[in-house]
Amino acid sequence: MEEMEPMERFLAFLFLLAAIGLCFWGAGRTPLFDTDEPRYAQTAREMMERGDWVLPTFNGQPRYAKPALFYWLLVGAYRLFGVNEFAARFWSGIAAMAIALLLFFAFRNSFGETASLVAAGNWLTAVGTQIFAHAAITDMTLTAFMTGAILAFWVGWQTGRGTFFCLAAIFSAGAVLTKGPIGLVLCALILAAALFLSRSPLPRWTRHQWGWVTLCSLALFLLLALPWYVAINLRTGGEFFRQFLLVENIQRYAEGGKLPLWVHLIYFPLTAFLLAFPWSAWSIWGLGRMRRLTEWQQRWHILWQGWALVPIALFTFSRTKNPQYVLLSTPALVALATIWFVHANERRERWGRRSWLVGALVAAVLFLSLPFVLNTVPDWRMRLGGWERVDWGWSVWVMAGIWGISAVSAFLPRSAFWIVGVGALLAFHAWAFGAFALRLADYRQEPLKHFAQMAARQLAPHDLLVVYRRDLPSVVFYSHRRVLRIDDPKRLETLLRRRERVDVIVHAKALSDLQKVTGWHLVEQRRAYFWLSNRKVKCPSHPTF
Repeated sequence: MEEMEPMERFLAFLFLLAAIGLCFWGAGRTPLFDTDEPRYAQTAREMMERGDWVLPTFNGQPRYAKPALFYWLLVGAYRLFGVNEFAARFWSGIAAMAIALLLFFAFRNSFGETASLVAAGNWLTAVGTQIFAHAAITDMTLTAFMTGAILAFWVGWQTGRGTFFCLAAIFSAGAVLTKGPIGLVLCALILAAALFLSRSPLPRWTRHQWGWVTLCSLALFLLLALPWYVAINLRTGGEFFRQFLLVENIQRYAEGGKLPLWVHLIYFPLTAFLLAFPWSAWSIWGLGRMRRLTEWQQRWHILWQGWALVPIALFTFSRTKNPQYVLLSTPALVALATIWFVHANERRERWGRRSWLVGALVAAVLFLSLPFVLNTVPDWRMRLGGWERVDWGWSVWVMAGIWGISAVSAFLPRSAFWIVGVGALLAFHAWAFGAFALRLADYRQEPLKHFAQMAARQLAPHDLLVVYRRDLPSVVFYSHRRVLRIDDPKRLETLLRRRERVDVIVHAKALSDLQKVTGWHLVEQRRAYFWLSNRKVKCPSHPTF
């Protein structure tokens, strides 16, 4: 591909700045979404309030699901911005921006300035990037650490510069402190696959420097990663090790819902495609052999190929299915799309444009059909709106129109094709995390936030706040008090007979369970949620039941 014209380069830089800002756009406008976001946010707040940097707790109970680094980062954000949604999501946006910079420098040294701009822009506008950049969970931060570790090791191996191995050790320690051994194991598998497929012999420098480089890198890794693990196991008498390693890692991989074989085979490939969308329309062509590359570029191409496929292959037969398991494949898929865009011949470019056109049109149709589908399937409508119809307003129409404009860009010259496509994606994400996310939050989380905050103002310390048959993290975070989850209607009825005030938050789907339960009064209804109490109390927005 020819170099960009000055005006095109200026627009590319302008769009990159806009995309970086987009990682934080709307981060503080919507409530934290159950279940993971408020769980992480509340755990960090409890650690901060206790002044305890070793033992994570949630709702007053030890939380062994994840190591402590992400909580430490959240505590730092809380001290800067206060305890709020923006602070909880801040580091995910920073991590997405860091990955863009890593891709920029990796491509600048291997494929040139135009490719570096395209790679960074593709990453920042991929669907999965913006979703997880706006999520207060560990996965974008983990992906940033693992991306840094893989790239640092690869550059160090190819150039013989020991400082890059030290950087790889630092990034690996960050990954292990963010999510555990998988942060090291997955990086090692990707690098092993890339080195094997590239069939590159051991560099000459390894004969003389390998010993001290390995020793220094290992010592640095252990110095950073080991102390907290030792402290938490001493603190919990080894319980953290048993729960975290055996339950949260091994059992979650080996146990879970029994799914048909075809679901295992398509789930993560399809998920990775959607996370990298729309650039994955090009990635599928970048997975093939590219003949216009130099030997140095071929090595990088092989790295991106192995990087894209190894996480998918590793988790394909995991019994637990979560989309974020293959988020690490997204930077590699974006990189493959970039290589295709820069080096594709005329025939490959024609097929890539067709893939883009089809993908954009399918996305437009899906958004147009979203209101109809959600309101036609009773269970989906009940989950969001209860018995009322879910109204998305103009948000889905605008987003469908943006995808339509994006489809038209497939007929433009290559540079204009990319610039118009990126501009359309910026508009899509800005609207998605503006109007659309607010609509979704209004149905799914705003009622819970409102009930939790209002109940917390009225309840005395000895009163009870109960969540009936649903996840409780957002209620814990927004009420800032202990919350009890009850799944048995008989036990709930016993609690409602207590002399203390007992408030209950319940979803419309579970309300039928309470028809035979006595002793409760309606305080307020919002969307699909009900706020009940064993006292006849009022709320300013109390509706007629």
